[in-house]
Amino acid sequence: MKKLLTIASALAMGGIATQAFAFDGTINFNGTISNVTCTLTAAGGGTGTVTLPAIAPSALKNIGDTAGTTQFSIKLSACTGTPAPTQAAVWFESGTEVNAAGRLVGTIGSNTDTVSIALYNMGNPTPIAIGQGNGSLGSSGNPFPITGGNATLNYQAKYYAEKVGVPPGAVQAKVNYTIQYQ
Repeated sequence: MKKLLTIASALAMGGIATQAFAFDGTINFNGTISNVTCTLTAAGGGTGTVTLPAIAPSALKNIGDTAGTTQFSIKLSACTGTPAPTQAAVWFESGTEVNAAGRLVGTIGSNTDTVSIALYNMGNPTPIAIGQGNGSLGSSGNPFPITGGNATLNYQAKYYAEKVGVPPGAVQAKVNYTIQYQ
């Protein structure tokens, strides 16, 4: 019996070892760590505040209603690097501050599910799906040309009704971002 148990254990261990080294394919990852540097100005620095206008709850009566369109910019200056960058875009990062639809979670007091903040590329009626692009330049926010070492990246923000009956109150939301260069 002891010999049979030893053989069964050896066979079982052999099966585990085979599975540990088995694979179906390989994925190679390529990237670039760039020496591009720019000075960022987003409403006063790399961290900024965008103030949307005060609106009445009636402006957000139905799910999907938007209101309070507000333009904001991220300015780049003194951009240098080798090779010199010709374009820049914002990658709006996903995280706990972003809902499943890719909009910023808006809080009104302890309420986090009635209103969000949608971000838009200028001139595009479809919100940016924050954190849901493919990571390529411009898959989160449109690319903008860098001319003379400077660029202005323009976007819009709007309140977005997630539910019927958005209550009144101060709305807060945030998003982290990274500048992509090409």
